[in-house]
Amino acid sequence: MKKINYTLIFGLFFLFCMVIWPKDCPRISIITSLYKGEEFIEGFFESIVQQTVFDQCELIIINANSPENEEEIIKKYMQQYPNIRYARLSFDPGIYGVWNMAIQAARGEFITNANVDDRLARDCYEVHMKTLDENPDVDLTYSAMYFTRKPHETFETHKPQEILNYPEFSVSNMRYCLPGYNPMWRKSMHNKHGFFDDSFETAGDHEMWCRAVKNGSVFKKAPGVHCLYYNNPKGLSTDDARWEKIKKEIIRVGMMYYKMWDEAKHEEKRDQ
Repeated sequence: MKKINYTLIFGLFFLFCMVIWPKDCPRISIITSLYKGEEFIEGFFESIVQQTVFDQCELIIINANSPENEEEIIKKYMQQYPNIRYARLSFDPGIYGVWNMAIQAARGEFITNANVDDRLARDCYEVHMKTLDENPDVDLTYSAMYFTRKPHETFETHKPQEILNYPEFSVSNMRYCLPGYNPMWRKSMHNKHGFFDDSFETAGDHEMWCRAVKNGSVFKKAPGVHCLYYNNPKGLSTDDARWEKIKKEIIRVGMMYYKMWDEAKHEEKRDQ
C-alpha cells in the first residue's frame, strides 16, 4: 500500500488558506510543535507576544494530536493577535514532521523554532534577525542561552544555574550540536539542502544543520544571551527513560558526519 504524504497534503492545505490570510508577509515565521504543552502554553504566549519585533512575525502552531486542553488558551491569543496561525492534526508525525509542515506553510524570510517550555529575552528575535540582515552570506544564527531546571521561570526573573555558551561556528565545531535549541535561519536554506529528516525523533535538527554545513552553509553566533532553556525531565530529548534511543540517534549523526568534522579539524590545525 502506498504511503500517504501527509506533509505534502498539509502544506497544500496551508497554501490554500494563505489566500484568505493578510497579504503583508512577515519577516519571521515562528514554528511550534505542540504536544502535551498545557502546563506551559500560557507562559509560552506571554514570552512570544512580548517580542520587540512580534509585529513582523507570524506564529505557526501545529498541534500534533495532543491529548491536553491547550486550545482554549490558543484561541484566546488568536483573537488578540491575527498573526497567530493554528492547526490541529489527527495524528502525531513527530516533531520534525511537524516542523516540515510548518516550514512549507511559512511566509517569512526567516524561520525560528519556539519550544513551549522555554522563555525568551524580549529582543531575542530582533537580535537574530539583525544578525542575518547584516550578514547576507550567513544562513543561520544562534546565541548563548541560560539553562535552568526550574519550570515556569521567565527570562527576566529567573536565577540562572549556568550558561549554555556554544562555541563560535566552524565546521569542526558542528560535532558539539551547534547551533543549540534556539536558532534562526533563512527559509531559503531548505531549497538548497532539503527539509528535516523525520526518521529521527530527537537528533533531526543536528543532522539538518550538519547536512547544510557540509553543502556549504555558513552559520554565525550572535552576541549576548537571549533564551532561557528549561531542562524538562519529561522532554523529548531530556527524558532519562528515553536515553538509549536518544544515544542511538546521536551515534547515527556522528557516523554520518564524523569525517567532515575530523577533516575540518585537521585543516584548522594546518592553518594555525
